[in-house]
Amino acid sequence: LVLRENRGNSDFDIRHIINFNYLYGLPIGRGQRFMSNAGRVANGILGGWQLTGIFRYNTGLPSGQPYDDARWATNWNVQSNTVALTGLQSSPTRNVEPNLFTNPVAAYRAYRNAYPGEAGDRNILRDQSYIVLDAGLYKAFNLGENKKVVFRWEVFNVTNTQRLTGVDGDGFGLPRDPFLYNPSAGAGNPPPSTFGNLTAIQGTPRIMQFALRFEF
Repeated sequence: LVLRENRGNSDFDIRHIINFNYLYGLPIGRGQRFMSNAGRVANGILGGWQLTGIFRYNTGLPSGQPYDDARWATNWNVQSNTVALTGLQSSPTRNVEPNLFTNPVAAYRAYRNAYPGEAGDRNILRDQSYIVLDAGLYKAFNLGENKKVVFRWEVFNVTNTQRLTGVDGDGFGLPRDPFLYNPSAGAGNPPPSTFGNLTAIQGTPRIMQFALRFEF
C-alpha cells in the first residue's frame, strides 16, 4: 500500500532527449565549391577546414514537491508531500527572483496538507528543459612526409545557455492548510518568502580553448 501511494516519476526521469553530433568539411579550397582553383598557399591556409559539433536537448528533470512541514497528519516526525488541489504545473520564470512558478502565491494556495496515511504528490513539478551545443573547428597543416600540425578551436556551450534549477528546500516546507491563505481577507498563513525560489544553475558558462598538436 505504501509503495502504491508513493507511485510517481523517478527522480531521474527525462521524458525526451534529442542528441546528435556532426562532422562537416567546409566546401572551401581546391576541388571544392568555393575557391576550387586556389593556389597552393591559399589552399594550404583556407582549404581543408572541418567543423564538428555535439548538440543535446532534454526535457526537465523532476524538481521535487512541496512537503508538509506542519506534520499534523503523521506522528510529527515523518513528513509527507503536500497534495495539489488543481492541475498545477511548474512554469519557471526569472521575474524579480528566479522561481519555479509564475505566480508563487497562487501556486502556494493550490496545495493542501496530506491526510493521515497519504504520501502526497511525487515528482509532478519539472525543472526547465536543458539545451547545449558544443562545437569545434580544426585543420591539419601538412609539413612534409609523415609530419603535420593540427590546429583546433573548441567552444563548449556555444550559446552560453544556463537553466535554473534547485528549488529552495526550506521554502518548500508548507504550514498547515496553505490553501486557506487569503491575503485580502487576512486569513491563513502566508507562503514562505523563498517558496519556489530557484537557487542553482544547470550548465556551465561558455568556454573556449585552442590547441596545436604536432604529429610525426
